[in-house]
Amino acid sequence: MTGARSVVLVAVSGPDGAATSSLVRRLAILLRERSVPVTTQCHGCFLCRRFPVPPRVRDAGEPGERWARRASDPERRGSLPRRAHAFVDAAEAAVRIAVALLTAILRAHGRQAVVLTDRGPLDALVTFDPPPSSVATRVFRRIAERYGLTLLVETGPEPLHWPGRQEATGASADRWYRYQAWSTRLPRVSRVDGARAPSLLAATAVEQVLDTVRERAANGAEEENGGGTSGGRWNGCPRSAGTEQGGHGSGGTERGGEVPPHVVVSVYDESGDRGHRGGGAALVVGKVARRLAEDFRVTVVTASQRAGTEYRDGVRYVRLPVRRAGPRARRLAFLALLPFVARRIRHDLWLEIFTPPFPTGFLPLATSAPVVGIDRGRGAAVPRRRSPVSFLPVERLGLRRYRHIVAMNAADGSAIRRLCPRADVQVFAEGVEPRPLDESRLGSGQFILYLGRIDTWAKGLDLLLDAYDRARPPLDLLLAGSGTPAEERRLAALVAARTRGPEPRIHWVGYADEERKHQLLRDSAFLVLPSRHEAFGRVALEGMSYGKPVLHFDLPALRWMREGGDVAVPPFDVTALGERMGELARDPALRRALGRRSALASQRYSWDEMTGRYLALAHRLLDAPAPARRPRKRGTSCPTTR
Repeated sequence: MTGARSVVLVAVSGPDGAATSSLVRRLAILLRERSVPVTTQCHGCFLCRRFPVPPRVRDAGEPGERWARRASDPERRGSLPRRAHAFVDAAEAAVRIAVALLTAILRAHGRQAVVLTDRGPLDALVTFDPPPSSVATRVFRRIAERYGLTLLVETGPEPLHWPGRQEATGASADRWYRYQAWSTRLPRVSRVDGARAPSLLAATAVEQVLDTVRERAANGAEEENGGGTSGGRWNGCPRSAGTEQGGHGSGGTERGGEVPPHVVVSVYDESGDRGHRGGGAALVVGKVARRLAEDFRVTVVTASQRAGTEYRDGVRYVRLPVRRAGPRARRLAFLALLPFVARRIRHDLWLEIFTPPFPTGFLPLATSAPVVGIDRGRGAAVPRRRSPVSFLPVERLGLRRYRHIVAMNAADGSAIRRLCPRADVQVFAEGVEPRPLDESRLGSGQFILYLGRIDTWAKGLDLLLDAYDRARPPLDLLLAGSGTPAEERRLAALVAARTRGPEPRIHWVGYADEERKHQLLRDSAFLVLPSRHEAFGRVALEGMSYGKPVLHFDLPALRWMREGGDVAVPPFDVTALGERMGELARDPALRRALGRRSALASQRYSWDEMTGRYLALAHRLLDAPAPARRPRKRGTSCPTTR
């Protein structure tokens, strides 16, 4: 591979206090240690170095566009010199890039090379802040398209120092927010945490650069060979089979210099989604992705308000801009985009977390790589709300496309095996952080706690309020969680209808962050889980780790808690739920005995154990020969792990 395509341009951008130059030097050293030819080059004109552009601080009520500058202000230049300065910067940047590319090509001798610049078009746009529709913006965007990666060092809006002047805090914050705004308008911008230690920051950044280099090398090889295999080399080492054959071949971890296989995880839920803060998909994906990143390259595809790419904890996150649609429309749009994403992201293994309310996807039809379907919301043998559309035929047709499926509990696993008898169906429980058993707190507590997503029907909150109203136990009831605005209004109306007297005994405290959640679990007497539908019950496992009994309906999906300090009542029996609630509230000795059993049972479920199962599954699929993990014809029986 020769020419400009064999060189990857990488810019390290950020405010003046982000130490981008030192990061460029560290990256150059790390890349050379990996035998990658590196050329460093500064980005910016001689005027920027001699006469730094002052920060833009708009006066209150100042008219005109942000590009305009009043010549009467001694702190700013007039608009015409500022425009000329921007074009001089762009012209010199283009010349410097051309020289750097030529130098890198001559030094690389046909290998994939990297050009590092300590500034980039993003810094120029932030400095001059032109209107988005101006000619200067278009020029800098054209330059940005030549870069394979722009690393934005996030430092936050702290006061920054300019050469020869102290920048005001307000101007610093405005400048940082401009970095955030302009970064969404440029392609291939990735954010790194500038608050981390320099060594950790450099290690994270160099992995992102290497990922970009590998992707460029693989794409170039595919173009040169018409999409076929290539016997080329990268960094003096042969590519893995997955890179040579469209990313779908077999391979292993990084042994002998081989490029590790690429694992992609797709999940709709995002940790910042207010309507799904109670769900555990985003948490589980984060834990699994970080564990897989120990042996593989990992990309997480998720839904968001806007498109973007971010690297965090060694994992690349690709966000699809679908969340501006309605609740069901955006989920359907996410499913519709996944096949196209699978065609664009080269991968060796794909883990697809199914997106409720749609029962399954058809991703195996869009890729020849192994696809593992992860079902998190089936709720076997649980009555569901009537839907105008029956998904059962689609569910059967879709599930039978998958050769490997993971369920959250044994009941759902059995239901999937009946629908898809030839699939390899495994049951992977969720995990919890191990905690030492505190004997002094067993049996204590000040209130009954419900913790989870606010969904009146699915979570059985109407049944819980009815049971509490009938039993009137001596402890108050606390409801913690958030949901969609409609569900929160519905819960508020239910609580208001049952609140009588000057001192209400039912309290809805709203969303609880991690610190608040742990405090509520420590101070509660026991947890109540009145759900009509559950996939696993992660909140119950968290409560058990604190030595708290869990009161719940006897659902098939929750039977993993049997003999583990739980109290199960017949499904949806409000009277029985209220009686056991009152019994637990009045008997600390019973709570102490059940709490000890809960704490001991929770120790069998750890994040290390759970994520290790996903890691073992990935190794089994990627390390096995291709015919063994991908049958030649449909209907071939696959070995099943029960």
